[in-house]
Amino acid sequence: MRVMTRERDWEKLGKAYAAARKTIGLTQPDAADQLHVSRTTIQAIERGRQSNGTPFDKVTATMRAYARLVGWTETSPGVVLAGGEPEQAPETEAAADTPRSDLPPAVDRELRSGKTLDTTVVHLGDEDDDTRIIVVLKGGDSMTEEEIDEAWQKWRRTRRHLQAIPGESDTPPEA
Repeated sequence: MRVMTRERDWEKLGKAYAAARKTIGLTQPDAADQLHVSRTTIQAIERGRQSNGTPFDKVTATMRAYARLVGWTETSPGVVLAGGEPEQAPETEAAADTPRSDLPPAVDRELRSGKTLDTTVVHLGDEDDDTRIIVVLKGGDSMTEEEIDEAWQKWRRTRRHLQAIPGESDTPPEA
């Protein structure tokens, strides 16, 4: 009988994830991309069963990341498994009091998460054309200095290509 309760709880958690994901306008592929996992992983979490069909036996790091993605606290999966309701993360509550951008919810959430490492604006047209690309380089909150340096080096190479696009950039090219 105990196994049935565990299965039901994992299924409840999966349904709660799916509902929260849909509420913020994310598809399963969107969620998978943002979490850097496969769609199969998202499907398994939302079913409450591992890919081999057995119920999960613990809350994983991916589940905690998924909780953050949908605006819950990291402890919400455990709360739902215990029969409660997911708790909204404080930043989500604060964001509800401020005007939201017209960006898709997934992009808006990404812009509010992690460390901002750099930004640049690349203008694609002449002075009469306001078409532009806006790039925000984000990193994880727990990145080490070495990881930040590695991300920065990758970004420097990529930024050079962006700055080669015809038009003017707000960021001067590096020497």
